[in-house]
Amino acid sequence: MKISYARGIVFRREPEGGILFNVDTGALHIVEEVAVGICSMIDGSSTRDQILAELRRRYPEEPDLAGDLDGFLAQLRENGVIV
Repeated sequence: MKISYARGIVFRREPEGGILFNVDTGALHIVEEVAVGICSMIDGSSTRDQILAELRRRYPEEPDLAGDLDGFLAQLRENGVIV
C-alpha cells in the first residue's frame, strides 16, 4: 500500500529538521533526523517497503530501522497525518 499525507497536511524541510503542518487545523508536528528522511519519502508513490529499503541504504549503521519506521508511521496514522 502506498503511503500519502492526509488531506491538508504539508511537509516542509527546514534547516534544523522538518515541519508537518495541517492547513485545516493549524496543528504543527516538528520532525528531526531520520524522521525528516521518512517524511520526504511520503509522496503517495512509495510503499512502506520502498521507504525501508531507502532508509537502509541511507543509514546502514542503524540497527532497528524497520521498528523505528513502523513506530513512526503508526504515530503519524494515529495523529491523522498519513492515510
